[in-house]
Amino acid sequence: MGKHLLLPLIILSSLLGFLQALTCLKCDRVNTSGVCQSGASFCQTKGSQQCYVRKVYEDDTISYGSQGCSSICTDMLLFSPNVAVDLKCCDDSPLCNKF
Repeated sequence: MGKHLLLPLIILSSLLGFLQALTCLKCDRVNTSGVCQSGASFCQTKGSQQCYVRKVYEDDTISYGSQGCSSICTDMLLFSPNVAVDLKCCDDSPLCNKF
């Protein structure tokens, strides 16, 4: 009977591995060189959170950005006449949201 439980336990343990917290870079403001100017730390995802990196461009030149953990995260690129915001989300590896 123990052999019959082995496969379900292996499957369950691998599924639980996907639910573990992920460490993300956290920074309130990243400068154009990719250096954190304020709020440098790390965050741990909880539940369905993902790591994100946001880059803000003014006239096609990167102006600033931010990094962290977010509950609502969808890859997107938003445009206005002189400003663009690029948001990337990831949950595939620790610190995947490098600027």
